[in-house]
Amino acid sequence: MTRTNAATAPFDVPYILSNAKVQTIISYYFGPLIPAAEFPFRVILADEAYLAVSPEWVRNCILNDPVLVPQNYQNNVFDCDDYVQHVKTRMSLYAAACRLAAPLAVGYLFTKVHAFSFCINPARELFLIDTQSDAKAITHDATAFPAFLTWSPGNPITHIYI
Repeated sequence: MTRTNAATAPFDVPYILSNAKVQTIISYYFGPLIPAAEFPFRVILADEAYLAVSPEWVRNCILNDPVLVPQNYQNNVFDCDDYVQHVKTRMSLYAAACRLAAPLAVGYLFTKVHAFSFCINPARELFLIDTQSDAKAITHDATAFPAFLTWSPGNPITHIYI
């Protein structure tokens, strides 16, 4: 991610989302893919509120991050889980450096075989991003999430963190 002046970032009108609102959004998008009894154990919301963010801006930050280039990928060393945690950390450091009112609504999820980033925009839509892929594929169509995640009973969502 290139260091960006807060004035150029897309936060002119802050959209603060409460922890409860983010929980509702995550439940809407991922509830059908996680057993209800397991949802509280698989989903972690670490902060009291989050700042909604443009998915295009997040994807652009990922595309321009020199750490996340394909040649840095090393299976089982620096792979999909490391990529998404790097994005979450960089977004948190950006929010802190710019003294934003809340952390950015950027998180990650793990399935048994892959990891993905996600963000929530001001319209309260959740966007999945395949952080490790060359194209950094992105979708917010909840009906496409199972295929995007290659979700199945053998490849469940194991962990969601924001």
